[in-house]
Amino acid sequence: MMKYTVQDLPKKHAKARLVDVPVSVKDSIEVCRFLRGMKLQDAKEYLEKVVEKKAAIPFKNHLDSVSHRKGMGPGRYPVKVSKYILELIANVEANAENQDLDVDNLVIHSILVKKGITVKKHIPRAQGRSTPFYKERVHFEIIVKEA
Repeated sequence: MMKYTVQDLPKKHAKARLVDVPVSVKDSIEVCRFLRGMKLQDAKEYLEKVVEKKAAIPFKNHLDSVSHRKGMGPGRYPVKVSKYILELIANVEANAENQDLDVDNLVIHSILVKKGITVKKHIPRAQGRSTPFYKERVHFEIIVKEA
């Protein structure tokens, strides 16, 4: 069983986790870096804009082919990652309500990404050969606290 990475937690907190999510590790790291420290409602609204491709996530690393966006530097629209993180935010919001926390004053204390297993598959090719095809998995953790 996996443990949470953050050991010293605030007094009033809620936490949630998603395991083995089939998304890009690099995109996940950039999205989580952007959301860390935001209010939960603001993060939720911003991610919904990202899914609609009306707002971009600024990227800091791996910028070889990343275009500049209006009002910021290099950025992208990681829609698939945003949908899964919205699901994670809904989970932690439900956990906070269950613990009688004020949902409007929640702040993202910690959100992080861990690389999961890599699933190795093979694509058949001509003349009896095959090519390896790798699918990466990601684990998400989120901890929110009352402001």
